[in-house]
Amino acid sequence: MQSQEIISQARTLSSISNQPAGAKHFGSLFALIIGIDEYAAPEVAPLLGAVADARAMKCYLRDKLCVPEANIRTLLDTQATRSDIIKGIRELTNNPSITRNDPILIFYAGHGTEATPPKDWDAEQSKIEMIVPQDYRMMKDGKRVHCIPDLSIGILLEDLANAKGNNITVILDCCHSGSGTRDGHRRVRSVKDSEDIPNDLDIDIWGTSMANRVKIPPEFKYLGSASHLLLAACASNQSAMENNGRGVFTQALLETITTLGVENLTYATLIKHLPDLPGQQPRCEGRHRNRFLFTKKIQDGPFYELKKSGEAYVLEAGSVHGVTKEAEFALYKAADIHSKHPGKLTVLSVGSTTSTVELHGVDPVEVPPAFASPTSFGKAKALRIYLSDNRKLDSLRYRIQREIESRPDLYILANPEEAQLHIQVHDHEETATFALANALVQTLGLTQIPFRVSLREEDVIIKVIEATYAFNLYLNNHPANLDIENHGVKGSYQEPVSIHFTKLEKQEGNRWSSLAPAAGGENLNKNNQVDIVSGDTRYGLKITNNTEGYLYPYLFLFNCNDLSIASFYTPPTTKYADRDASLQKGGSITVGYGDGGGRPWRHMVQPAQQDARETIVRDEEDLQVEFFKLILTTKPVDLSFIEQHTPFGKLHNRVDRGSAELVDKWETVLVAVVVKRQGL
Repeated sequence: MQSQEIISQARTLSSISNQPAGAKHFGSLFALIIGIDEYAAPEVAPLLGAVADARAMKCYLRDKLCVPEANIRTLLDTQATRSDIIKGIRELTNNPSITRNDPILIFYAGHGTEATPPKDWDAEQSKIEMIVPQDYRMMKDGKRVHCIPDLSIGILLEDLANAKGNNITVILDCCHSGSGTRDGHRRVRSVKDSEDIPNDLDIDIWGTSMANRVKIPPEFKYLGSASHLLLAACASNQSAMENNGRGVFTQALLETITTLGVENLTYATLIKHLPDLPGQQPRCEGRHRNRFLFTKKIQDGPFYELKKSGEAYVLEAGSVHGVTKEAEFALYKAADIHSKHPGKLTVLSVGSTTSTVELHGVDPVEVPPAFASPTSFGKAKALRIYLSDNRKLDSLRYRIQREIESRPDLYILANPEEAQLHIQVHDHEETATFALANALVQTLGLTQIPFRVSLREEDVIIKVIEATYAFNLYLNNHPANLDIENHGVKGSYQEPVSIHFTKLEKQEGNRWSSLAPAAGGENLNKNNQVDIVSGDTRYGLKITNNTEGYLYPYLFLFNCNDLSIASFYTPPTTKYADRDASLQKGGSITVGYGDGGGRPWRHMVQPAQQDARETIVRDEEDLQVEFFKLILTTKPVDLSFIEQHTPFGKLHNRVDRGSAELVDKWETVLVAVVVKRQGL
C-alpha cells in the first residue's frame, strides 16, 4: 500500500536518521497487543486481518525497534477474552518493571460496536462505544459476557496513567457504526450489539463510590485527555475497513512509520503523512501529540510544513501563529532540530493560517518537502523591558544588552512608561521582582508577579524574560480583521460563540456519581469576566457556536501570576479538514464535564513558599488573574506550541484538573478570571 507520497517523503526524512535500519532500540517500551479474528459467538462475523495486524505490530516492535520480547504481551483470538483484556491492562498498571513515563502501547484490532447505556449510567450521549472481546455473548459463571464500554476503558487508562505516567499510546483499528457489513474481501470491523447492558457491569472497575471519579466522555473522545494519546482508524461515523487480509489503517500506519522512520515522526505528523484511506479519516486525540512515537522525547519548538503552490512557496503558518511580514524562519529537512538546512525563509505575505515565503541560501530543488521553525517574529513583537536603576542589576543589564545586540527582535530596554515587564530589586534583599505592565491586568488588580528570584540566578531571570515574551506574544495576538462572526453570512453582528462558565457539583441521582453543572446552572461569565473566590469549588464551561458555519476551537488558560499557558481543549488532529472534528453550526462542546473531555478544575490562590535552594521565593497571594483565551478558526491548525510551563519551577499556580475548501478566518475571545482570597 506504499504510496508515492510516502516514498517521496522518505527520501528526505531518511537522510536525517543517524541510525541504520534495525539499530533502533526501545528497550523501555511495553506493549499489550490484541487481535481478534474468530469470535466464539457464531452470530459475530469473523474478520480476516485483525490477528495479522496484531502480529505485524508485534514484529515491528520486536524486529525494527528491538523491543524485548518480555516487554510485549500478545492476546490473539481465544486469548483475548473480556477478562484477559482487562487483566492485560491492569498488569501494565502493576508491572514493577515499568518505571514512570516509560512508553506504553495498547493496540487493539477487532470488532467495535455501540450500544444504548443503562438509564442509570452517567453517559452524556444516547450511545456508548465498546470494543468486542472474543467471548462476547458467551456464558461465564452463569452470566452473559458483554462488550467492554469506553467508560470502563477510560477508568483503566486513568489508573494506568496515575501509576506509570501519561506516556501511553492507544491504537484502535475498529469502528463503532454497528453495521457489521461485508463485501467480498473487504470487511467492516463492527457488529451490532442488541444486548441490554446491566447496571452493575464493571462495578469492580468503577468502584462502589464514584464521588472522586470524573465523568468519562463517550465515543472514545478523550480530546482533553492528559492520561493517554489515541490513534483511531476513523471518525465515529465512519467504518474501519480491512482489505485482502489486513486492516487498512494498521497496514498504512506500519508502512508509514517503517518508511519515514519512527524517530522522525510525532503523533500529529504521523497522521498528516498517512496515505489517503477511502472512507476513513484517521485521527489523533489527546494532549501530547507532539511527542515522538513511543519515546519520552517532545518535539522542540514549532515546526511548520513548507509546500510549493505553482511557483510560490507556502508555509503552513499565518497570523494565527503570530507570523508577521517581518518574521524569519530557519529551514529544516524534517520537523527536528538536528535536520537543519543551510537556508532560511523570509515572509512575503501573511494570511490567516498560511504565509507566502521566499527562500534564501538554499537550492530550491531541495525543497519541499521541508519544514521551518521561527527565528524571529520581527521587532514589532519585541518585549520592552525596564530595569530599575540599581547597581545590583548591572550584571543582568549587561547580559540583556548582549542579547539585544544579537537579537534586537526579542528584547528592547525601555523607560518605565513604555515597558511591558518591570524588573526591580526587592527592598534591600538580593532578589529580583517582576511586574507585568499590562493595563488590563493591572485594572483587574494584579500589579506584581508573586515571585522573587535571587540575583545570583541570572539564568532563571532570563527564563522569566523569555516566558514573558512568549506570554505577551500569544496573549496579545488577535486577527487584524474580526470577520468570523457571521462566517460569511450577511447580517447584524453577533458574538461568534457564547461561553457559559459554571460551577460543578456532584450528582447523586444515578449509580455513578459525577460532576455536572450546579442546580440552576448560573453563568458566571459576565461580559467576559469571571469573579470567583478561591476554594475547592470545581468549574467547567460550555462553548456554543452562534455562527452558520463550522468552527475549530482551541482553548488556553494564561496565568498572569506564574506566566504559564495551559491547553484546555484541542480538536482532534486529522489529515484533512473534518467537520466531525469541529464545533458544528449551532452546536456546543463542554470542557471539564460531559463529552468534551478534560477534567473539571478549581482556582486557588497560593500560600508563601520557597524552593529548596532558596533561589525562588513565592509571596502569599491574595489575588490571581487568569485569562481563558479561545482561538476560533475555520480550518484545523497546529497551535500546540502556545503551551508553556512556568519559569518558576515547582512553585507554580495550581489549576487542578481532574476536505471541502474552507473560508480561511480566525478570531479570539478573551475571558478574564479573577480569583480572590476568601474574605477579601
